Amino acid sequence: MMRLIPFMLLMISLGACSQKSQSESQANAKSSEKRPNMVFIYVDDMGWADLSCYNNTYHESPRIDAFAEQGVRYTNAYAPAPVCSPARAGVFSGQYPARLGVTDWIPGHWRPYEKKLAVVNRTQHLPLEVETFGEALRDAGYKTGYFGKWHLGDEEEYFVDKQGFDDVVMYQGGGTYYGLNKKFYPTQQIEDSVYLTDALTNYAVDFLERNQDSTFFLVISHFAVHLPLEVPDSLYNQFKDKPHTMPVNNPWYAGMIKSLDNNVGVVLDKIDELNLADNTMIVFYSDNGGLHEPYRKEYLKYTRNQPVTSNKPLKGEKGNLYEGGIRVPMMVRWPGHTKANTVSDIPVSGIDLYPTFLEIAGVEKGNRVLDGQSMIPTFDGTSTAKDRALFWHYPVFHHGEPASAMRKGNYKVIKNYITEEVEIYDLSSDLGESKNIADQDPALTAKLVQELDNHLSEVKAELPQDNPDFDPKRRHEWGIHPDKEQNL
Repeated sequence: MMRLIPFMLLMISLGACSQKSQSESQANAKSSEKRPNMVFIYVDDMGWADLSCYNNTYHESPRIDAFAEQGVRYTNAYAPAPVCSPARAGVFSGQYPARLGVTDWIPGHWRPYEKKLAVVNRTQHLPLEVETFGEALRDAGYKTGYFGKWHLGDEEEYFVDKQGFDDVVMYQGGGTYYGLNKKFYPTQQIEDSVYLTDALTNYAVDFLERNQDSTFFLVISHFAVHLPLEVPDSLYNQFKDKPHTMPVNNPWYAGMIKSLDNNVGVVLDKIDELNLADNTMIVFYSDNGGLHEPYRKEYLKYTRNQPVTSNKPLKGEKGNLYEGGIRVPMMVRWPGHTKANTVSDIPVSGIDLYPTFLEIAGVEKGNRVLDGQSMIPTFDGTSTAKDRALFWHYPVFHHGEPASAMRKGNYKVIKNYITEEVEIYDLSSDLGESKNIADQDPALTAKLVQELDNHLSEVKAELPQDNPDFDPKRRHEWGIHPDKEQNL
């Protein structure tokens, strides 16, 4: 009997080895499964009503419209802020801009003689200690690429290649869509006649080709359709004689949207050509609402001396907290996960992208501070989570006065720090925010304002302070920002 023991131990050992081998094989098989690729197409200053799929009959966007039909299109998608830098800080960090202390564009606006002093950004860059989703996904094994606008730090130590993106051509300029070599970081060697939107697409396509056998995360951060209004003549000519059907019909702006649409089509075609579409999640999204007119008249030269676009039926524009400043186009396609021809009216925000990307990549949230929530429950159109509160804090002068806002359910509250007025709108019956109902239900108003105030306190939002140099006769003058050496 004793002679059987070694044999039995051997069999047990072999069995254990077999089980371990099987377990390791299963783990290896699971780890070898290709996780979804992700592509984030991030556009600049495109308004909620700018695309054909959002009922614009003057602009033409057939490729983006077709893309929207292949997945889910959101009608209540929001930017974290009504201008670029704080909105982008919110998107890449997954946190409210007020929590980060970046609440205006970098460096910011300044009116030295106003009743109250605008809040100055706590930091003029996205802090390196804040982990971006680029860093999270790179550390999870994704090949990360970033091509285009960053605007979250003007010094090289804060550029996007320090924030989790390894393959980078960053557009650090402004004011032109041509003559780009010195506008790029690192400096590029391309012909001066190359149009910026086309150049960024070329870099993105090259990234896709080089990384088609890897798991990748690609950001295409277009400067379009930001001022100045510049577009190839061939695209302008398509719209200069087109009948006017919208409140604003700007042929240069329409041409820029058509250029962007063409370039989105190039990227989608490349993804199809490389047989990547079935395993690639793609997001199309704008950083803030559309610009109607510049906030300073001397900048009209960049708009061809005419309005740029209209956000109607929404009120407001880029630079204020009415719906036109913060509600934006957004659509997502992920075959097998998003349901085609889905229109979602669930309120979502750019701060939701970070947790969404993490979940898609299979990365745990861990101890990350994230104010957003995953959008995946909205992908099939069945989510009914409409009562979530979303917040904005824009304590500066731009196309409006310093204010904070909250949307909860159908109610929107805006708190003005100059007039101290409180506005309440029922967006279900008043999309254009034309009827302030704050006085109709004082209890509701007090409840909404208290929830907004609690949020501002929780994120340690900084508020405008009384200005000792207040001059009623000069209050609307723009001046030199404390963090900028040249005149705005």
